[in-house]
Amino acid sequence: MMTFEQIKASLPDKWLDYYQVNRCWIKPLMDSRNLWKQIPNNGQRPSASIILGVITALEPELAYWMPPFCELNPDFDKFVDVLGLNFDPETELNNREEEKAKSTQLNSSDTDELESIRKQLQTG
Repeated sequence: MMTFEQIKASLPDKWLDYYQVNRCWIKPLMDSRNLWKQIPNNGQRPSASIILGVITALEPELAYWMPPFCELNPDFDKFVDVLGLNFDPETELNNREEEKAKSTQLNSSDTDELESIRKQLQTG
């Protein structure tokens, strides 16, 4: 069985992947019912109920930890915070895209450098 810390470390990426694929219905649902939760950095995230429902489906071992946490503190927003999921998914997806673009640029410059070395070896 995975430790809580191992589970917790995997959750942000799993949640973001799910959100990215399903934002076509999550955003309208949150908008129509005014269920966005404001977060400290002036962003917003879906309601804790949506997030917790999704991540317990994506990470079945989390179900082992849910009952004791719910007994200790039934505030789902606190639980989302403890799990490291209290962030604006749109902002995080934009950050992912920027990192991907930087990585692609680095790989491109590496490829250019390799191509230059190949040409030098062929001519020299």
